[in-house]
Parts: sequence; C-alpha cells; structure tokens
Amino acid sequence: MPKNPRSFLVLFLATFFFHASLMAQNRTVKGKIADEKGSPVSGATVKVQNSSNSTMSDDNGNFSIQVSGSNVSLEISYVGMQTQVIKVGAGEAPVVNVQLRPASSSMEEVVVVGYGTVKKKDLTGAVGTVKSAQITQIATPDVVQSLQGRLAGVQVIANSGEPGSGVEIRIRGIGSINGSSPIYVVDGYQTGDISFLAPADIESIDVLKDASATAIYGSRGANGVVVVTTKKGKRGPVRFTFDSYVANQRAWRTMPMVNATEYANLVLQAYENDGNPLSPNSELFTRLDFVRQNNYTGTDWQEEVMQRGFMQNHTLTMAGGNEMNRFRLSGTYFTQDGIVKNSAMEKYFLNFSNDLTINKWLSGGVSGAFTRFEKNYYNADYYSGVLTTALIADPVTPAWNKITNNWGRADISYQNNPARSVDELKNNKGYGYYLVANAWAEAKIMKGLSFKTQIGATLNVGHNKSYSPKFFIAVDEARDQSSLWERRSEFKNMLWSNYINYNKSIGKHSFSAMAGAEMQQASYRDMSATAYNVPADKDLLFLSSSQSTDYQVNSNQNETALQSYFGRVNYSFASKYLFTATVRYDGSSKFLGSNRWGVFPSFAGAWVVSEESFMKNINAISSLKLRAGWGRVGNEQSASAYGYVTNMFGNNIYVFNDQITQGFAPGTLSNPELKWEVNQQSNVGFDIGLLKNRLTFTVDYFDRQTEDMIVSVPIPGYVGAGAPRVNAGTMRNKGFEFTGNYSGGQKITYNIGANISFVKNELTSLGGGAPQDGGGVGKLGNTTRTEVGMPFPYFYGLRTDGIFNTQAELDAHKDKNGFAIQPNARLGDVKFIDVNGDGTINDLDRVNLGNPYPAFQYGFNGDIAYKGIDLRVFFQGVYGNEIVNAMMWSTRNGSNAGGGWGNFEKIRLNSWTAASPNNNEPRMTAQDPNNNNRFSDRYLMDGSYLRLKNIQIGYSIPKSIIDRVKINSLRVYIAADNLFTITNYEGFDPEIGSYYGNPYSYGVDVGTYPQPRTYRAGVTVNF
Repeated sequence: MPKNPRSFLVLFLATFFFHASLMAQNRTVKGKIADEKGSPVSGATVKVQNSSNSTMSDDNGNFSIQVSGSNVSLEISYVGMQTQVIKVGAGEAPVVNVQLRPASSSMEEVVVVGYGTVKKKDLTGAVGTVKSAQITQIATPDVVQSLQGRLAGVQVIANSGEPGSGVEIRIRGIGSINGSSPIYVVDGYQTGDISFLAPADIESIDVLKDASATAIYGSRGANGVVVVTTKKGKRGPVRFTFDSYVANQRAWRTMPMVNATEYANLVLQAYENDGNPLSPNSELFTRLDFVRQNNYTGTDWQEEVMQRGFMQNHTLTMAGGNEMNRFRLSGTYFTQDGIVKNSAMEKYFLNFSNDLTINKWLSGGVSGAFTRFEKNYYNADYYSGVLTTALIADPVTPAWNKITNNWGRADISYQNNPARSVDELKNNKGYGYYLVANAWAEAKIMKGLSFKTQIGATLNVGHNKSYSPKFFIAVDEARDQSSLWERRSEFKNMLWSNYINYNKSIGKHSFSAMAGAEMQQASYRDMSATAYNVPADKDLLFLSSSQSTDYQVNSNQNETALQSYFGRVNYSFASKYLFTATVRYDGSSKFLGSNRWGVFPSFAGAWVVSEESFMKNINAISSLKLRAGWGRVGNEQSASAYGYVTNMFGNNIYVFNDQITQGFAPGTLSNPELKWEVNQQSNVGFDIGLLKNRLTFTVDYFDRQTEDMIVSVPIPGYVGAGAPRVNAGTMRNKGFEFTGNYSGGQKITYNIGANISFVKNELTSLGGGAPQDGGGVGKLGNTTRTEVGMPFPYFYGLRTDGIFNTQAELDAHKDKNGFAIQPNARLGDVKFIDVNGDGTINDLDRVNLGNPYPAFQYGFNGDIAYKGIDLRVFFQGVYGNEIVNAMMWSTRNGSNAGGGWGNFEKIRLNSWTAASPNNNEPRMTAQDPNNNNRFSDRYLMDGSYLRLKNIQIGYSIPKSIIDRVKINSLRVYIAADNLFTITNYEGFDPEIGSYYGNPYSYGVDVGTYPQPRTYRAGVTVNF
C-alpha cells in the first residue's frame, strides 16, 4: 500500500483515462458501399487519408478497417466512380454507409500516361479514353476496330471486312509517307500489335495524341501512343463471369449487276454502235442471241460466292483474391464464317494476371496472354480476287457445267470462274500463335520514393500454306501442274524497363519526378518455299510430297535494338497551375554514328481557372482548365533495319569478253547518313464542365510538323540501282478536335456523347524531288500523285464534261485553230477537258481530282437505362472525302478493250443510243477509239457516309429473381452492327483504306471485301 493514498489515486485515474483514450482512438470502422442504384460495390478501395492503411469492400460491399486518432478521413474510390472522402469524428458511431456516384465528368477518373497515371483533372496533355463497355459494344475480336468513331482525332479504317483482316489507325492525320501506325503499350509493355488481346480482357484504352504526352516514348511516339490497361483481379471471393453471343452476318449491300439477257443486249449493242454488228453466223452472236431470245437470267455470281455467315464468341472469366494476392484468368473462343465462302477464322484467347502485395513496401505481379488462330486467306487481287471476278465474270456462264461435269468456262469475259476461285480458298490456310509474358516488381524505398522494374517478352509465330490444284476446263483455261506455297515466320521482342518515382507535397506545392532506363531487342525471320506437282490429298499437302525437284525458296531476317533513358517532372501549385516536362534519349541500331542517338523533349502547362477565387461565384461553370503543350518526337518505324547497308542481289547476268558471267549487283543504294524522322507538335486546348460537371466539353487545336522525312531521291538510270533514301521531306497536319458529353438522371439514367475532328494534311517538301505518280491499278493506271503543296496522296487525272449527246456538241469541241480536240470521238463518247489548251487530250491535262481524306470525321452515342432495361446506340461517319471506284473500269466499261466482255452494272442500261440520245452513260462500243475508260473524274465518288455502327437493347434480370439461383447478375441483349449506312458511294462499301496497305493508293477501291451487317443475341452472367 503506497504511503501516500492521494498520489496513488491520481496515478490510477491518469492510467485509466490514458488507456480509455487509446481505446477510443484505436477503433474499427465498418460500413457498406453501394452505387447510385443501391447495388453493392465489390472491390472499392477504402483508405485512411495520409497513410498506407487501406482495405477493399467485399462481395456484398461491406468493409472493415482499423483506424487510430480522434478525427480521421476515409477516402473511398472505385474505377468509374467519383471518389468520396468521409470524416469520422471522435464521438461518432463507427459505421459508415457510402453511396458512390458515376464520375460523370470523368475529371476524377485516372488516366494512364507514359510510365504512370494521373487524374484527368491534373492532365496537361491531349488524351482520349475509351472504357470497357464501349470496347465490347461492337461484335469484333479486334480491339483496335472498337475505337472507330469513339475519339476525336483518331481515325480507324477497316481495310476489309474479311475475318481477321485488321485495321489502319491514324492519330491526328498521316504523319509520314513511310507509315503512321502508333505504338501500343499494354500494362507498361510496348508492342506494335495488340491482336493477342480479346476485347473482354480490356479495362480501358487511353490514346495519347499530342507530343507533350507521347514524347516520353521518344522515337516510337511520333504517330501517337495507345495505352491499354487490361482487367485485373480484385479483392473478394472468387467470381465467375460468362459472356456469350451468337450472330448472323450478311453483306449490307450487293452490287446491282445486269442479268444474262440484259448483258447480251448490251454486248450486241456495242457492235451495232460501231457500225459493225456481229455476223448472225458467229459463235458469240449465236450464244448471246439464244440467251436474249429465251430471256435467261443466268448466273448471279455474287450469290455463288457470298453467304450468310455464322459468328460466335464465348468468354469465361474467373477472378478474386485478398489484400495480398489477386488474380484473374479468362479464356475466349471466337469463330467467324465470313460473308464470302471459305474465308472463315477461328481464334482462341487466354489471359492471366496475378498481382501480389508482399508487404508494406514490396509488391509485384505477372501477366500473360496466349492467342492462337486459324483462318482461310481471302484473295483480294484486282484481277483474280473472288469478289472482283464475281462482278466481272459474264452471267451467261454457269457456275457448274452439267454437260462437261466441270466448272463453267467464262470464256466471253475471259475471267476465272468465281465459284472455282472461292472453292480454292479452302486451300489457303493460315495458322499462328502469339505468346506475351510480363512481370513487374515495385519497392517503396521511403516515403514518396519508389522503384519499379518490368520485363516483357513476345513470341509471334506464323505459318501460311496455299495449295493450287491442277485443273482443266479448256486449252486456254487450265493449270498444268499443282503447286504448294508455304511460309513460316517468327518474331521475338524483349523489353526491360527500370525507373524511379518521387512524390513530395509541401503546403500548396506538389512535385513529382520520374527517371528511368529501358532496353529493347527485336528479331524477325521468315522462310518461304514453293513446290510443284504436289498430290491433291489433304494428308499429303507438304513440301516433301512434291513429285518435282523444282523448288523456289526465299528467306528474310533482321534484328533491331533500342536503348533509352527518360525522365519526367510534374509540378502543381494549389491544384491551379500545372506544369509537366519530359525528355527521352534514344539510341537505335537502325542508324549509324552520331545519327544513332536522338533527344526528344516536351513541355506542357495548364491553368485550372475554376480554382481561382474569382470563379467561385460562377455556379454555371463547375470546372475550367486551359492547356498548352509542345513536344518533339521521333519516328523509328520509318527506317528499315539496315538502311545504311547496300543490298546485293545475285543471279544477274553479265557479258565479259563474249562470255556470260553470273554476278552480284546492288539493289538499292545505301545512305550511312540516314537519321530519325522527327515530328514536332504544338497543342492548345481547354476542358470545361457545366451543371456540376454533368455536361463537359474538350476542345483542342494542334499543329503537327514532320521533318527529315525519309524519301527516295532521283538518280540517273545508268547507275543501275535503286535510289537511296535520304532525310529530305517535310509534312504538316493541323486541325481541330471537339468532344462533348452529357449525363444525368435518377430513375432514368442517360449519357450522350459526341466527337468531331478536322484534319488537314499537306506535303510541304520532297527535298527537291519531282512529283510522283502512284496508286496504279491494273489497266486503269495511276490514280494518285505525290506533290509538294498537296495532301499525300491526292487523286490526279483527267476532267470530263459529260458525254457528247448531240452532233452540235461534238462539232463544237474544237481547239483555237478549229481542229477537233478528240478526233476519234463519236456521239455518246466521253467529253474530256483540254485543260492546257494545246488541242490534245493527254497526261498534260491531268489535274487535282480530289482528296482521299475526309474534311471531318465524327461519332456520337446515346445510352439510356430504366429499371433494368437499357438501350445503346452508336453512330460513326466521315464527310468530304473522295473514293476512286476502280471496279468501274470493269463493271462500267463499255468496250472489250480489256480482252473480253465483262459483266456490267445496272447503270449501263442507261447507256447512250441513237434512240435514247439523252441518256448520260457513255455508249457501248467494241473498239472504244476515244478511250472512254482512261482514268478521269468519272471514277471518283463522294466517300462520305453515316453509319449506325451499333444498336443494342438489353435487360438485366431483377436481383430478387436471380438470387434464388445464386447468380449475382444476369443480362440478356440483342444487337445489330452496321444496321444501315447513308452514303452516295456506289461501291461495295465506303470504308476504304489502302490497296494492299500501300499508302500511295489510299482511297482506291478495287472491290474491297465489305463490312458485314451483323445481328446477334447475347448473355452476360456473373456468379
């Protein structure tokens, strides 16, 4: 017993209240997180502000977290929702119920940028974002195609509707004549292709558009950067998702071709117009007269080669985990028959990720993707392609000749039998697989300082095989020996990145810095061979089965490497004044000496005007930010792997002292002084939010200039080698971008979005080189030109002024000396304009006929939901571009100058005749002395279109019903893609890219495989 009872009592009371205080400060806060509809939110992050203490909500939205202190603030966040901060006072009950609302303005959303993330409200560059729901809205296995029409300044062109054909993507115009494809960054791993990803595995896509955002990627950022974030596992019990749809596809349009009787009348009319009608005793007259006398409709070749194709997609996902370990595993199976027979594709996707939180300072993860495909390759050649021959082959010929028991012989049109051509597609096989692996680790060294290392690798293996069997239809339509062509290819890529991040805040000042180094190595090789006299047995379709010793073998290989150092600094004062600077130092194996290294800096700033005190009373404006940036980036893809080396080719024959000698000769001259193409871009813009950020607008203006563009310079022909490539060209793209979005509603929720962009392209220098013609298509000839002061390329040809309907018009078409400008013209022929006035129609009269690029492109969408019923619509279109309909040379050709009488479009029934002199189509003529079909503005058509890309109606089964069968959610829907198209273009489809990927033939249509119209039904189940 203490000697002093009073002292003991004081000590006892002090100890009691001290422990009571500790108990009051250390407590457990519980709660539940729901969305605006009251449904539980699983995987939401609950974090004690200014600490590393955090947890996540479980499957029912419940959470529990230990807190200390009398007054604490909890920060609750979830992807796509507005972050909320809840204060928990000392005397308050430790139960917190939170209702999250959608981040309607998206200002609170996190945007992935180079080697990091940033909230959109703190962004200084031009970045567009597409979320998972939009990516999976279109029925396609191609992730990039789902971006079409979604973002201002991003043009996605489907070169073909063929299954697995791929797309072109251009960000803010065409940046170089040598290629304009962006780089893709998947969870930090850089790659040139993302075909290994299924749309269902994507969380979001952020497109970095201006140089201030892309310069951190240096030599690979000239054409923009597409940053892909894949879905990851979240804390909670293991959950399964099954997403499935089946679909039917068909051509949204077929070409209106004449039937056999109409065809016969037109061919006979051609000879009559020439004053040289066919003899009734001739074989051709006998066949055609028999057809028209019996009013035969003949063969519809489009029907013979096209079909209604089946398509299906099934994805099963398993995900879950805890605070220490989170995983996700998904598998997708996709098949598409195609709307042309024997053009099917089958594809498998497997995706895996595992994220680990090892302790408070160390975390890491691994991810991987495996994709395998098998497809029949479609023949898109202008002369022998399936759809082109289906339009050109005469309708008199049967697909199968029952008398000879063989394929019908299209001898009037001198064409391959389209039915036989499409049948042979089953022998054009392609196989391949894609393996991508990625691993990372991050260590928090001290407060605000962290280090991250990441390594990724790719293996892409391809195998193509094409078999051409022997056949005999007639002496002039036969294949004497079978052949088998086979190619195997392999691409490898490895990337290792290491960087540190530092963040520090002092009062109103916030500062962050990042610095790192990166190494990349890639290699490619392929080998192909052709063997002859291979048996037509599917079990013997191997090169070793050849019964001939005659082989043709080719091979190719290259290796490239890139070494980089990079850094970034961000500064913010009071969240009002923002500044970002980046720099990258790249060294590429594609160049030599001092030209090997390049420095690529950028600067950007923003002023958040809405945070100023003078804006506080302007309630209509919720947020307002002004942005400006400048950057300089490189274009490594413009140079070949060994452009500094002269290639030597063998098998050249020379004569020395009357002796034939075989030797080597240079192919293309080298240029050891070759260096980077450089892209310099300026950007100004603003972001504004109205009505509590329910209504937002983003506007940008950019000026993008390409310097040191690699071009070929003219050399004398006696050099005997290809022209060297030099840094001499320049190009400029400038334009405006506008994006708007409005969302709201309580019981009825809705969202409306729209974007539009204007881009103007101009080739500003060719290093003194002369204009070049290009875009050549068969006998039609060149269709485009590359010339300084014009878009690259532009359409170049003759101008016309209708046809000669009357003798007076024909007689008046004379030069200043009274001579006929077109001496071979007759009534009904095309009237060409003598532009230079020299009295002759020739190449000197060719002029600018139009631009293959649209004046503007746009997209708009609308979503509405009410009591489980949702409706989504999405439109996309372009305006102001021209298309060269190269198929007209065959389908509207009024002569047999091509060697045979191909079929005609219905419009040819409106051809000029003496009995119908007011018809506006040129006359039918067997000889065509006026050369009516030479390339002119008659081949150009308005390429503008508006297309309903998708409409979807869904219904989410009420939870009261699905709870009985232990299902968390169940949605069923029906949808249609490409339901209708409004266009003046008269070809198969107005979505036209480049013929065989050649940028010089952009906008030239050679009977492109059209985009299909798709009807589908689907279901999404979570359990």
